[in-house]
Amino acid sequence: VLFFLIVLDRIIYLCSFAVAKVIFYLSNLVLFTYSVTEYAWYLELTRQQGGGLALRAIYLTKAVSLVLQALQIRYGIPHKSALYQQFLTSKVSHINYLGFRLYRVLPFLYELRCVLDWSCTSTSLTMYDWLK
Repeated sequence: VLFFLIVLDRIIYLCSFAVAKVIFYLSNLVLFTYSVTEYAWYLELTRQQGGGLALRAIYLTKAVSLVLQALQIRYGIPHKSALYQQFLTSKVSHINYLGFRLYRVLPFLYELRCVLDWSCTSTSLTMYDWLK
């Protein structure tokens, strides 16, 4: 479900559809709040220490994601001409370097982004050429 939500969020972003982004954010917030209150609220941590830790990590990651989505809605989705810029390579700093290295090290993240960008862009390039 989380993977599907990530893909859907990227497609909405690439299409620069602000109304869909707000609807997606609100439904995501309701879905996340429901799932946390339904499953995490009644979890017995004495029997499931590993499960509780994993659930807290997912909760924290999703909370950060919701905050970043809210900031994206507040400051606006960029125009289609600025969608494909790499924000980690826009200026030279140690933090940008480490962020870019982390982005490239995570398995299949770059390839997934390229496939989604290629799918949502009208182009005559083949997938192989787009990846290059």
